[in-house]
Amino acid sequence: MKKLVLIFLALTLVTSCDNEPLDPAYTNGGSDNGGGSGSESSDLTLSLYELDTQISFDFFGTPFVTNTKSDFNISDNKIASGVNQASVNGSPFVTENQQITRNGSNQIISDTSTNAAGEITNETLITYTNGVVSNITYDYYDDDEDDYNYNFTYDGNTITRTNEGSTISTVFTVDSSDRVIKKESFDGDASIQAETIAYDTAGNITSSTTTGQIQSNTTYQFDDKTNPLKVVYADNYLLQFLRDEYSDEIGQSIAQFLSTNNWNGASFDESSFTFNLEYNTVGRITKRDMVFSSSPELSAIINETFTYIN
Repeated sequence: MKKLVLIFLALTLVTSCDNEPLDPAYTNGGSDNGGGSGSESSDLTLSLYELDTQISFDFFGTPFVTNTKSDFNISDNKIASGVNQASVNGSPFVTENQQITRNGSNQIISDTSTNAAGEITNETLITYTNGVVSNITYDYYDDDEDDYNYNFTYDGNTITRTNEGSTISTVFTVDSSDRVIKKESFDGDASIQAETIAYDTAGNITSSTTTGQIQSNTTYQFDDKTNPLKVVYADNYLLQFLRDEYSDEIGQSIAQFLSTNNWNGASFDESSFTFNLEYNTVGRITKRDMVFSSSPELSAIINETFTYIN
């Protein structure tokens, strides 16, 4: 059950501002017709990506249902802005508008969310040195507990992240294609969590294995169609992960957003799940519905809609 909770949270958190993708300095610089088929030409140009989740779980005897709704506006194959909504146990949805600002080199330098009154609720600032990320600072205006200040150093094919005020550091290892193949976190000199990633020749993640505080082995399955999210997220591949929690697993994000083909199934903890995918007449994905359930006390529904332009 713990593994399922972690996966559900990983898939949900990617919609929040603090996990919204940034720009990759390190790596080279509601609709009709199936819910958003848009243009039926053979191109794969997304204009809108919608991601909705519903997670139901029991926390020390108290049931919770969380709902998130995120709409990401895409321009020139990059996320330009978004609208994120969240609700817990049927409460009114809280809406925040997300705005991404880039510098002259097209690198993201800020990621800001504002509430309905136009007030900034949280902000991420990114600093680059010689073209690569050297610092990421996050400020949640109402509570400093969630703030962080990450610094980065580079050595060969590894990137080391340190967090000011913390003894925990994280090392990301990339391969010759600039794909993350390992993420390992240390408390001082002691390894406390590691995740290794394997890929197939097509560029899809095949497995994710974690050891340490969390231990798991997840395998992933894909269709044979082009994943339209990969081109959108490719320009910020690495920074998808540089700002996560040290214990967060990254395999699910790679499968969903960064693999060559469309993720259509997964197996973990002796459980297997197959997703429902819909396509338009030229084979482009228009909807994906994921349903996970391990018990009456824990389940998740994740719905995605893809809208295209000519």
